[in-house]
Amino acid sequence: MNRADPQVLVKMQLALQKLSTCFDKDGSKRPSSSDVIEDDTILQKLHTYVDTLLQKNDNVTGVTWAQSSGLIDFVYKALDPNVVNIPDSAGLIAFAIKVLASLFCVEETFDNFADDKIMMDFCIIWPNIRNDPTLTSAALNLIESLLKHSSGLSWLLKNGVWEKLLLPSLRSPSIFVQRNGVKVIASYVLLVAETEHFKTLIKDLIMICEKFCELRQHVNKTLSEEIRQSCLCVLYVFKEIFVRTLGETSMHSKIEEAGGVYGRLLRLIERQPPVSSVTHATDVLILSALHSFQEKVMEYGIVEQFLIDTLCTDMLSLAKALLEKGYMESFFRSSVNMHKYWKLLCTKLEKNRNISLQSEESVLHILTSLQVTPVLVLYQDQGCINPTKEKILKKWNEGIHSRINIKESIKLEATKVEKHLKTLLEKDKNHAVRMAVVCISALINTADHLREICAVTIFQGLIFLLCLMTNQISLIRFHEGLQKTTVEGLRVLAVKFEIDWRKCFVSVCLMGLLCDVMYIPNITTQVKVCTFKAMKACVSGFIPPVMSMLVNSEPQKANSLEHLGQLLSVYLVDIEWEVRDSALELLITCMTLAKEKYPYFVDWVFRYKLNKAVLTALDDNEGYVRASAFNVLSCVVSIDKIWSELENENLQHRSLAVVLWEGDTPVRRAAINLVKALFVANKFRDDDVNKLVINIIQKSTEDTDDEVRLSALEFVHAHIQENLQKSGMVDGEFPSVTFSRGKITKLDQNEVKKRIFSAMKWMCDIGYLNCLLICVNDPVTSVEQKARQIFSFLNNLFNKYDIKINSTGMERKFLCNMNSGIKSEKTSSSSNPELKPDDCVVSVAGQNVKLTADTYELDRIDKAISDILHSSLLDNVSSIKRPTAVSSDMSKTDPKMLTITADDVPMRKASIPIVYLLQSAANFSRRISTINCTDDLTVVRLLSLLDDILLDGCKVEDSDGDDQRLHDCY
Repeated sequence: MNRADPQVLVKMQLALQKLSTCFDKDGSKRPSSSDVIEDDTILQKLHTYVDTLLQKNDNVTGVTWAQSSGLIDFVYKALDPNVVNIPDSAGLIAFAIKVLASLFCVEETFDNFADDKIMMDFCIIWPNIRNDPTLTSAALNLIESLLKHSSGLSWLLKNGVWEKLLLPSLRSPSIFVQRNGVKVIASYVLLVAETEHFKTLIKDLIMICEKFCELRQHVNKTLSEEIRQSCLCVLYVFKEIFVRTLGETSMHSKIEEAGGVYGRLLRLIERQPPVSSVTHATDVLILSALHSFQEKVMEYGIVEQFLIDTLCTDMLSLAKALLEKGYMESFFRSSVNMHKYWKLLCTKLEKNRNISLQSEESVLHILTSLQVTPVLVLYQDQGCINPTKEKILKKWNEGIHSRINIKESIKLEATKVEKHLKTLLEKDKNHAVRMAVVCISALINTADHLREICAVTIFQGLIFLLCLMTNQISLIRFHEGLQKTTVEGLRVLAVKFEIDWRKCFVSVCLMGLLCDVMYIPNITTQVKVCTFKAMKACVSGFIPPVMSMLVNSEPQKANSLEHLGQLLSVYLVDIEWEVRDSALELLITCMTLAKEKYPYFVDWVFRYKLNKAVLTALDDNEGYVRASAFNVLSCVVSIDKIWSELENENLQHRSLAVVLWEGDTPVRRAAINLVKALFVANKFRDDDVNKLVINIIQKSTEDTDDEVRLSALEFVHAHIQENLQKSGMVDGEFPSVTFSRGKITKLDQNEVKKRIFSAMKWMCDIGYLNCLLICVNDPVTSVEQKARQIFSFLNNLFNKYDIKINSTGMERKFLCNMNSGIKSEKTSSSSNPELKPDDCVVSVAGQNVKLTADTYELDRIDKAISDILHSSLLDNVSSIKRPTAVSSDMSKTDPKMLTITADDVPMRKASIPIVYLLQSAANFSRRISTINCTDDLTVVRLLSLLDDILLDGCKVEDSDGDDQRLHDCY
């Protein structure tokens, strides 16, 4: 996008002048509604474009362009102290502040603005700003941009932004403003860490936190909740400061000198604050202890054993204090974060100081032993444990403690804390169950940061808990929350750490235990769905190495996969559609394995009549279930043994009918996948492909849903590759010798070019090039990239075999250097005026383009391509009205008798000469072309937005896609 574009400059000036009429002080009456932009979405988009333009490096500074476009004058008017009181002006003022923030981000210095009137006016309106969340959010963005300049930081300190704007942002009614305020305050505090201001700021934060905790005990419930949230924000600030400096700079001593956080937060817990406050306070305490440890490690330059002992002692003291005050839940929720903080500390210390902590993990093992205590208590207290299981459990527990390498006195203290926790949990079994759910949920959320050995330990504990649930005399057999979290925890850990029998021997029992869970009476829908997801992870994860033993084996009644087949035969017809859909998703995984390397699943499908259940699901009332059924069939149509049972089900015409008439998007997408699978497996007749499939797929490239369009493009790509393979291409290239129909054929360079030319001409004649030209400017990135990927594939093929447009001579003929017969034919047709093709008109992306007789001239080609793709009418391709899917009632027709005829399908796209394919492939395979097209589209959208503001300031239709709409909402 060129910010020097005259259209952009002129329309920007006019639009800003129109917006500035809201600030006219000559009249006392309120501006008319047409002058006030009430739709903040428009201003959000305008700021996005302005920010992009300011970042452009066109040898013009951001300030210069802002002055020439009228932005500076607009900001002066918007920040006038008299404007802030005008009704409905908050959106425009916020826009002006954000523009100023963007300007400071691209400028190298703030000195030119330090004493400017614009900054003085900004200071004056601070009291009004902090009362409005929209203005506060914009002001925080401006402060954040000023913090990037040393002179900007000095200006903020001199004008008292801490008391006037930053601290009040923590009391904002908007949670988004509070979060942004936390981030900006943390940045501000860290920038003044080496100055005398640091102690004052830390003292203020600690004092505010203490005052908030004291005040909330004396106010009503509503105000108490607001104060609690503000107190959490203060704790978030400390947490942000500690996390940012962990492994880099020690903040423990500095903060302790400023008033101390560790001791004061411990005293704060004694006032019985809410659990949420204690949880976040515990996070800060853990980080403070880590910073103290980090400070000593940096000082010594090596990890001494007494430092590890001290850290473990601090963690045990914190755990003991929380348990004594009754904050067991806070301990479980916060202690799991130690895994994340320790991983961050290890990474940064090794990177910055070359200090390794990989072998020093005793503190993690101590906390892990405490975190699995609820599981241990539940397992031992159910009366289901026999001597063998007790021996296994004891060995598992001893394994945890054997990895703790610290002083014996500290080990003894850790044992005392564990026994105390165990005693508290044994007093109330319901409380133990709830704590188990809390702990497992917290561990799931931090699974990305767990050490593998800790993850395996937790996995083993969850396996014990799952065994307990499947026991008929267990008291926790029917606890829904515990069932769900346990199964989900096992799935997450198994997938994340690829746990198999080599890492954890009990993992071989997981599939059988999950099958047993499904037999629990009155199991809820959510637990069924979670269990099927876990089974899917088992089948696609660590079951396949064991599954090789099942190939060509006789049916085994005790095999967990046989139990799975029985379960699927029941749950594929479950009353809840979520369960049916989850069962089909699991079946997709099994059929994918059957197709690739495990034929065991083929007989397994017939044994439990799952193929019939899938065919029944094609007519399910729920669209997602129908889509999953089509996806199952996509996996199996290439398996001959299964296809022999499906051959008479008329899947070819049924899938095409769904693509044409189905109203649910997921079903259309899945049906296209089935059409592709049937085509690749050669299940369509050639006549059906030419008359039905191609036309329907081309229609789908203009579908209202981007994923359907993407699936249609994938079919186009597969069809092009299949046609090239018929011409002799193998693995992306043409071999010099081919064996076909019992004959050995040698392919010289001219023969290869002839075959490629024939395949590409076929592609252009049937209208595929037309579809690609439409999709290459699709507003959804994935669709656009797929179209460009196809062009890139073709361009690589052209370059590899030197197929190009010959630009020598006046005629500039298209030459492929084929055999002499082709050459003579081309020469005669180009030299004889009577043999020139007739003029024709084709429709490309909804635009009529005239192809003249001298189409092969290179300059005409460039001009026509430019007309198609870069004209003002077609730049915004997203404005094309895509056809709405029309649902057709096919229930009255027997699916086996359903027939699609040529009269039912839409017209095929117009053909385009092959020369356009060569030029398009060259253009769209270049990275710079993508950037230019995107910039051109951005300019068109910006001009359209400015036109809307100039017309009436009404809302505009958003054509940027879901991502942009979501950004605007926030």
